[in-house]
Amino acid sequence: MITLLVKYERISLFHTMEPFFSAGGKKLFRLTQSPEWCLRRDKNRILFMERFFQYREPRDLSAGEMDLMKRLRNKYGTIIFFCGQPEAGTNRLDLLPLVDRLFYKSVFTDRANYRRKLYGKNLFADYYHSRYGVRDNPEYPGGECSPEDAERPELSWNIGMGAYPRFHWPQRAGTVLARWGFPRLGRTLGKASFSRPRDFSADRRGIAVHARIDPVSCPSIAFQRKLFLDRIAGLKQSPLFLTGMVSQFRYYRELENSKIILSPFGWGEVCFRDFEAILAGALLFKPDMTHVKTWPDIYLPYETYVPLDWDGGDLEEKVQRYLEDEKERKRIAENAYHVYLRERTKVPERFNALLGDIMER
Repeated sequence: MITLLVKYERISLFHTMEPFFSAGGKKLFRLTQSPEWCLRRDKNRILFMERFFQYREPRDLSAGEMDLMKRLRNKYGTIIFFCGQPEAGTNRLDLLPLVDRLFYKSVFTDRANYRRKLYGKNLFADYYHSRYGVRDNPEYPGGECSPEDAERPELSWNIGMGAYPRFHWPQRAGTVLARWGFPRLGRTLGKASFSRPRDFSADRRGIAVHARIDPVSCPSIAFQRKLFLDRIAGLKQSPLFLTGMVSQFRYYRELENSKIILSPFGWGEVCFRDFEAILAGALLFKPDMTHVKTWPDIYLPYETYVPLDWDGGDLEEKVQRYLEDEKERKRIAENAYHVYLRERTKVPERFNALLGDIMER
């Protein structure tokens, strides 16, 4: 048996823990929220850690957190860490000396990025800091690692796993139940299912471009969203864009009625909105994702999404193109839907292959 030390949150319980609750994982893992239980009572020799030390701000581990990791390192023969950070970046590289394997939701296509001191510890924050002078308060120095360690970050799976559409209150209640010791019961409250979009064509879609984008608090992270919203406000086509905030229920109804959905980066490159757009049958517009590898991979340029410049300079031209070319818009949207569903069926295969590889080492 393998011990899974987990921090129950909505993202872990209803998304990234999906493989652990699958048929193959139910009897293999002993779930706990308590590091002290692991240190004092656990008899297993293999420890998986899921979504521990996950913070929105890109800070290093505290002295107390590092001490805990050292104690766990002394206790277990093998430690596998699944990083909860949403971005591909240099967050949690400080764990490399203390874990056997370190997995991320996304990894850099170019491994040399792990050897750079990236501002805010991710590539797009570094880009907007360098190009536009955006600064955070407090500022977070970038981490870096050796050429050998740059090869160590591995790819697991992203938030495309799990429950869509996401209904906040049932999932919050489910998370409380999980923290009380009933994770499987908690998952039943927020477990959602999705159905095929009513129609991929534009005939029943009255919203041209859905761009209801919620800003985030960290300036270097939020800048891309602000940049896109400012560009939209300055376009002659701005009446075609739906912006501002609405209720969750209205938001999902709007997605199903949209031709194009704009989804900038959030705290990380991969966003819930990406999968919501595809499941709604709309065409996903997204800043270029070729700098990362992730899975499920719904980021195939002009096959499952339309890539945009990180500055948004091509937004107007591409909106006009795909609103005028309904056949191509529909082709990409429908292809994205089928690619996503096909990739989700591979969860057991990928998870079992990962477990087999770990157990063999």
